[in-house]
Amino acid sequence: MAENTSPNPLAKHFRQPAIYIKLPSGGAWNDETSIKATPNEEYAVYPMTALDEISYRTADALFNGSAVADVIKSCIPDIIDPWQISTADLDTLLIAIRIASFGHDMDFTSRCPSCEETNDFGIDLREILEQIKMPDFSEPVVNGDMTIYFKPLSYKDQNDSNSQQFQDQKMLESLPTSDMPEAEKIEALRQAFVNVSVLTLNAIADSIAMIKSGDDVVVNKEHIKEYLQNCDNKAFDKIRKKIESIKESQEIKPLHIVCADCKHEYDTPFTLNVANFFV
Repeated sequence: MAENTSPNPLAKHFRQPAIYIKLPSGGAWNDETSIKATPNEEYAVYPMTALDEISYRTADALFNGSAVADVIKSCIPDIIDPWQISTADLDTLLIAIRIASFGHDMDFTSRCPSCEETNDFGIDLREILEQIKMPDFSEPVVNGDMTIYFKPLSYKDQNDSNSQQFQDQKMLESLPTSDMPEAEKIEALRQAFVNVSVLTLNAIADSIAMIKSGDDVVVNKEHIKEYLQNCDNKAFDKIRKKIESIKESQEIKPLHIVCADCKHEYDTPFTLNVANFFV
């Protein structure tokens, strides 16, 4: 059968970009293998397709992170490799996709801490989008003759860490009712704590762009991990606190709520849960 090479007359009805966005990072932590260069550094955001929505509801795809990566690649074609996207840009991309697909209004539910009544209200995701700023990674930590520079995690690094934490948490939750012998439970608990320590160290290593010491410039991740395993407590704590400070600076501000029932005012965090953000 001859291949059909004629233009599709329905192409003019294909989805079109709904909005354009700029990345908070400006793509500073990515190269041309993960993000295309675009005019004015603006990225077209398309609505989700029906296939995107079906795929996103697949539990396994959500768990291993591929659902999020696939939706980003589908809706923002200039993102070549979503796994390498910086976590400093991730919230912006996901909020933009939701706006493009379902509009800027989003229902939000919160329980009042005073009267415990449930409050349902709407938020404007455009306002949330405007709040997101790029954290300052320019300020290094100086420790003696060493200067430590930082960078955001990639989506892959973050997802791998979150997946492992989830698995460890599920295992810990199942231990009390498990039929395994007590000695095995103790060993499983010990291993879980070891895993937490390893995950913490890996996340810190992934957040270090390079370490300068005299004429030496170290970017090798294994060398950085080995340093973190062997540095003193004060140096490690200094690095950890700096990373925590950077992370806090990029968090979306809490929503200020006035309870419709008792008029109590309170703040509640806006958490972007990828499991139900698009459903």
